[in-house]
Amino acid sequence: MPRYFDVRTTVLLVVGYGILPEEEDRPIAYELKRAINSRREGTDDRSAVVVTDMWMLNQEMAEMFPAIAIGGPAVNAFSAQIYEDLPLAFIRDQQVFIQMNQDHGKRAVLWGLDQRGTRDAVELFVKDGLLDRFLDLVWHRAG
Repeated sequence: MPRYFDVRTTVLLVVGYGILPEEEDRPIAYELKRAINSRREGTDDRSAVVVTDMWMLNQEMAEMFPAIAIGGPAVNAFSAQIYEDLPLAFIRDQQVFIQMNQDHGKRAVLWGLDQRGTRDAVELFVKDGLLDRFLDLVWHRAG
């Protein structure tokens, strides 16, 4: 049976296409996927899927999905496309960045100047409640 991805409730985790982001950012994306899937609250239609920036930029339907870009604009073309339009939700030492609109929207960018910074951004996104805020917005959960 084919798997169905609901454009309203499937969160795309977007990593860059290339050796460096595949090697460094994809494992981080799968950790975030597990964190998202653990918050499904018993609903099968809520989930996360890891995709590349090239898939995201080349699929017409991709814009309909909520999405979190992992990795900075230098290694992720989707991050490069959206990061200037998103406010900073968190910044540390000009090394770790979390960008999202905490009041509305369905996009976020989690990145650092290196792999450690990107990992820190994802860990802080989860630990500091920004992931839950993002999911409240896209899954229309009571906040």
